[in-house]
Amino acid sequence: MTKSILVTGASGRTGRRVVKSLSKFGANVTSFLRNPEKKAEMLKIGSSSVVFGDMLDKDSIKKSLVNIDTVFHIGPPMCPDEIEITKNFINISKSVGVRKFIYYSVMHPLRRNVRHHKLKLDCEEMLIESGLLYSIIQPIRYMQHVNISFLNKSDTPSVLSMPFDINKKFNVVDLEDIALASAKIAIDDTWLYGTFELAGPQSLSQKDMVDIILDIISEKKLSFPNGVIARRMGIDELRLKAKESGVPEDKIIQMVNMNNHYNEYGFLGNPKVLEMIIERPPNTFKEYFSNLL
Repeated sequence: MTKSILVTGASGRTGRRVVKSLSKFGANVTSFLRNPEKKAEMLKIGSSSVVFGDMLDKDSIKKSLVNIDTVFHIGPPMCPDEIEITKNFINISKSVGVRKFIYYSVMHPLRRNVRHHKLKLDCEEMLIESGLLYSIIQPIRYMQHVNISFLNKSDTPSVLSMPFDINKKFNVVDLEDIALASAKIAIDDTWLYGTFELAGPQSLSQKDMVDIILDIISEKKLSFPNGVIARRMGIDELRLKAKESGVPEDKIIQMVNMNNHYNEYGFLGNPKVLEMIIERPPNTFKEYFSNLL
């Protein structure tokens, strides 16, 4: 039987794009899903097959790894069980003969004051010492955190509001570029044993992003008569919005901690590794946002 790449977290924002990119390279992709209702969507976007399971259930993991050559592991966002989940996937992968393990981490996991960064650093160490062939992907904050939903044509300004200082800089990256790089790393053993920091080409603040958005609006001759402004969302507002959206309390605590950290330090990175892998300059924020309008 043809061996394939198992993608965990396949139906999430990152996972869907990774599956699409892998399929474009002709990879045989198996998507690890919790929700059976996602099956049709995943098959449509490029999965060759799907398996259903719970990342905390060892039997689910073992069944999902039949005839798998490579695991591309994307853990649940800000999950307190990140170490247990990753440890189980690594250990069971070894026991059933999986050849290669790609771990989707985060840029600067050494920022130990942010829990999910710290947990991912521990998982990286575990993978490096596992004996499996491996690569580690460390993405920075996505451009996709900014979309067109905040734009309005009402009698009030459109407000780009994030929970940190509007002047703090971030090398935001287009998730489409991350997915392309991830697929290339997964299918090509040239990238074995690498740890890859993947960042966008510009250090931008919220205010910088607003200025770019205003330029795009002007160039496209669009009308947002009351303008676009940047505003720091208060932490209490962040908590309330997250709670109203049904976000679990533990995750809210981690979101607050992360954004307080970003408010103090920003999140900067270098684009050259990403450029090397995808063999072109990474997309700029202007290119990304212009395609949304």
